[in-house]
Amino acid sequence: MYWARVYGHTLAYTKSPALAEELTQDVFMDVWNSRDRLLSVENFSNYLFIIARNRVFKALRKRLEALKPIEDLHIAEDLWLPDRQAEYREMHTVLLKGMALLPPVRQKVFAMSRMDGKSYDQIAAELNISRNTVKEHIVKALNFLRDYLARHNLGLLLVFLWLF
Repeated sequence: MYWARVYGHTLAYTKSPALAEELTQDVFMDVWNSRDRLLSVENFSNYLFIIARNRVFKALRKRLEALKPIEDLHIAEDLWLPDRQAEYREMHTVLLKGMALLPPVRQKVFAMSRMDGKSYDQIAAELNISRNTVKEHIVKALNFLRDYLARHNLGLLLVFLWLF
């Protein structure tokens, strides 16, 4: 009864059908393993959503940890190499070009969020729009920029953008 909604939720976060299916199965295993506590659950739908969200975050955290053993890769040292700095400048330029292709309001919302570090609530108040509208702009901007960066073969920046 709830499988499709949980699967859709995990798929929206992971963008991987196989991982979403695995996480969905894990969610229902968690429910089964804690079935003795289900009588105290007031809203089962919300309960499932929270378990799914936690499973997704845990899986994404594991992926991130696998990607960033900084001591092993010496990333911090690489940042100062001239050729690396040129690569990062090029990636930044491509990202800015992608941002320039966004509709003006979406561009402004995205810049306020990612460049200025403002919260959704701050942006909503400043632009006199709803928090959900801000969220929608960010999601659409991220989806567009992921595609744009993928077309320009900027995998590292794509991973960074996906995480943040």
